Amino acid sequence: MIIEKNGKIYTAKENKSSWTVSAAVDRVTVSVKVPKDDCPTFDALKAYVAASNLF
Repeated sequence: MIIEKNGKIYTAKENKSSWTVSAAVDRVTVSVKVPKDDCPTFDALKAYVAASNLF
């Protein structure tokens, strides 16, 4: 699943109890785990990424 914010592309992967959101910049990949308690659905995850300064 893809999330776009400010021209950057993030890839979201669903796990049993969390989401893994990752982005690749040049040769570096950064991943962040977001608990499903905070974002139970993909739409909630998209809103979280849009509102967060972390991304």
